[in-house]
Amino acid sequence: MKAIIEREKAFKGFMDMRAKVNNSLDYYTGPKSFFAIFDNIKKEAGKGDAISQDILAYYYKSGIEDFLYEDYTKYLKWELLSGANGNSFAIEKLQFLFGYAYDSIVAHEDFPLIKYLNNIDEYNYIVIIGQIICDQVVKHLNLDEKALAEEEDNGDEFRAEVFRDYRKAIDSCMDSIIKQLKKEA
Repeated sequence: MKAIIEREKAFKGFMDMRAKVNNSLDYYTGPKSFFAIFDNIKKEAGKGDAISQDILAYYYKSGIEDFLYEDYTKYLKWELLSGANGNSFAIEKLQFLFGYAYDSIVAHEDFPLIKYLNNIDEYNYIVIIGQIICDQVVKHLNLDEKALAEEEDNGDEFRAEVFRDYRKAIDSCMDSIIKQLKKEA
């Protein structure tokens, strides 16, 4: 498990990088500047940089008219990789996907032990548990950040079945998530 990147640091890195990307969107001179910056971010994301991964997730979620196709699947993959790499801001954004998993873990009979072993309190449980969920789902789906960074951008708009597939992946990982939280993995 990688060290947690505190929310403030992750958020500042995200905002700085987003400003750089947004400033490269020059509709008059074409996409050259944008693609140079975006390709560099992909390279860093492929090397495991959690903030670059979060930025890619952000842009793939909605796309950029005339520059980048929306790709909901890549959005989820990059956000999960970022969370697995310790980005607390990315983990925070994944709560819509993880909500029921958090509830199941908190309701688990071994939650007092899990809290103790992981130094979990009311302020950090989202991030600590979220990183482990991300880590296990990334392993379960065999997500490879380097290969993902090298994929062509073809687009994949939101489809409910994609969301359901990722929820099923979380369900499939619940035993391994609990084992990792209990330090059995």
